[in-house]
Amino acid sequence: MASEREAKQLESATDALSGRVTELKSSLGQLILKLETDPTLNWHSFLDSYALISGQMNSLLKTMKHEKTPSLKKYITLPLLLSPDRDEELLKITEHRVQTFSHDLIPDYLRTRPDPEIENRHGGYEQRAAGVVADQQSKQLSVMDKITRDTLKLITREREEMDAKSAGRNEQEKSQSMEDTSALLAAINHGKGLKAVVGPTLATRHSPAPAAMAQVSKAPSTIKTNIKAANQVHPYQR
Repeated sequence: MASEREAKQLESATDALSGRVTELKSSLGQLILKLETDPTLNWHSFLDSYALISGQMNSLLKTMKHEKTPSLKKYITLPLLLSPDRDEELLKITEHRVQTFSHDLIPDYLRTRPDPEIENRHGGYEQRAAGVVADQQSKQLSVMDKITRDTLKLITREREEMDAKSAGRNEQEKSQSMEDTSALLAAINHGKGLKAVVGPTLATRHSPAPAAMAQVSKAPSTIKTNIKAANQVHPYQR
């Protein structure tokens, strides 16, 4: 009877813990989505989301420490089947995050504490955070918030100026027309829209015919010359 009652308590506690973990997982997913896609995210909004996650983690811890929750330290998780093959049921349970349950992955999946190197680094960060005075932390947060707001204002102003320039450029009158360009290309390439113009005929000079030249060369000369014989005696020759 005691074991049966303890099994029922364990089952109800497991259901309660599963619900808390589901809420925590949803909040983490929303925060990651906000970090990746929300351009207007500021420090206050991030702190609000972080506070919600912190509250859900505290609720999870309270549920684990509740008097009706059996001590989970008494229970251990052992894998019953290890296989390097793809497990469709495992994919469905883990929302397509884990494909196989093999020997190489079991130490990471069933680990109850972080990796020793990561744990040491986390401890160092906590010591550094604890060594900073609360007033100094508030001042640093105020300075960081001011820098973030000023940077956001600068980005917003530059974006508005770029949008205004782009809108003004589109409103300017167009200096070209695609219809005129197409008509010009059609006229140049295919002669479309061009009319043939007949110009005045020019008279051409012809060279005189050879027969006419021969007739001109045979024209009688009007110059008469008296040719005397070379042996004619001069009247005054002695």
